[in-house]
Amino acid sequence: MKKSTKEKIWVYLEGFMQGLINKYDPKVLKDEVLEKILFDPKQGNYKPFHVALIPKELLRMQSFFRSFSTSLGQGVFEYIARIVAEDSGKWEKVLRNARFEATASSNVQSFVDKFLEDVVSKKVQPYPVSLPKPMDSAKKMIVVDLYLYDGEVHYFIEIKSPKPNKDQTRRTKEKFLYLLATYENAKTYYAFPYNPYGEEKSNYKWSFTKMYFDLNSEVLIGSEFWDFIGGRGTYSELLKLFRKFGEKRGREITKRLITGEG
Repeated sequence: MKKSTKEKIWVYLEGFMQGLINKYDPKVLKDEVLEKILFDPKQGNYKPFHVALIPKELLRMQSFFRSFSTSLGQGVFEYIARIVAEDSGKWEKVLRNARFEATASSNVQSFVDKFLEDVVSKKVQPYPVSLPKPMDSAKKMIVVDLYLYDGEVHYFIEIKSPKPNKDQTRRTKEKFLYLLATYENAKTYYAFPYNPYGEEKSNYKWSFTKMYFDLNSEVLIGSEFWDFIGGRGTYSELLKLFRKFGEKRGREITKRLITGEG
């Protein structure tokens, strides 16, 4: 990655982390309020023995980490992916959260619905698929996390958590089928920023993803994803940047969360 790309990502991480730290600062979120949030009896989460034993500082750190993990998967990776792709020089066009017009033809809709049912019942494989040509002009709008164009092929990419639920996975597959039925020279990818099962793609085991997608042809995981959008070595450089940020800001973040001072 270029030095300027790393600087952009660093600045973004600074803002992202600062926002979370401010949210969990002891001066802002008092211990008693945090306890009520974490152990709310109205939500069936009342745990008096946990509250009695666990240090308040640990509860705050745990809550911060949960919020961090959720926030990281909701937009952060998308934003960084756009920066990486734009600065790579590989693509003529890079768009994030872009809207595309796709066919909503009745015959295509019928095909997609049946195809997805057949995939679940294992009557057909999820890939490849031969889509029918639209028989009417009905249209629908579809939003994709990341769109890349290299002058020949349109790449539609959804960037999600590596353990998506069944409904989310089905909706993504459905979205891709409509796009493929609309655009010639198009390729779709379900992308995961990292592999929770280790670095090897062959170790990935999440059943819902494997139900609706062919891992080798339709899914990009970890280094495969980052190197695809940013060029060879992007994944390792990005991890180094994250480690450097963590090493430089880690103690400061911990102190701020525990004492409110930084």
